[in-house]
Amino acid sequence: MTKHRPSPSNPQCRQEQFEKLLKAMGIGDSEVDYIDRFATTRNLEEIERHYSLQLAVASPPDRKRVKQYCAAITKVLSLSNKIGPEFFTGEIEKAGWARRNPHADDMTLLMLVEEHGTKRDEVVAVLTERRRDVDHWLKVGSDTYRKRVVTKLAVEPFVRLLIERGTISSSKPLPRSQLAQLVEALFDWLGVEQSFRLTSVALATIARRLANANPR
Repeated sequence: MTKHRPSPSNPQCRQEQFEKLLKAMGIGDSEVDYIDRFATTRNLEEIERHYSLQLAVASPPDRKRVKQYCAAITKVLSLSNKIGPEFFTGEIEKAGWARRNPHADDMTLLMLVEEHGTKRDEVVAVLTERRRDVDHWLKVGSDTYRKRVVTKLAVEPFVRLLIERGTISSSKPLPRSQLAQLVEALFDWLGVEQSFRLTSVALATIARRLANANPR
């Protein structure tokens, strides 16, 4: 898979890409542009920070291992069902109180279970929900989540920044090619893989939606 993320050990390359992005936005390095450059740099660095943090979280593990994890949950739930929920809400609940109160007698433990215990096995409930979530992730696919991260934490904040700067408005839409060129410069700087980059049509749709939501 082709990647466009510059090497972390090559800060000069990253800086060059950042300068290209600023240039595409119409920001130079003269004294006249100083205030605009400073404010825009901070905004772009904020986009990069949130995008990078979420990208690290969204980096998926091996699908085979996730399927094994899901199968293990299914096995635990099956065993829990065979053992019976009463055992967990009764004996195991009591064992928990005994572990935390080693000197308590049986009557005290039963009273604690009756007063503070639950008739529902919360572990089973949590594992059931976790299995459903993992099943959903496996069906949707990790690529969808990666594309969502690019859209929500890179493209949309950048388009909002362009709207705030007056580059885009509901009455002044950018030509599709110009918008694509701007976002491509952003993608190059952020190191977005080619397969996760949005098309010019998708970018224009996002820009139109956000501009209409923030008319100027």
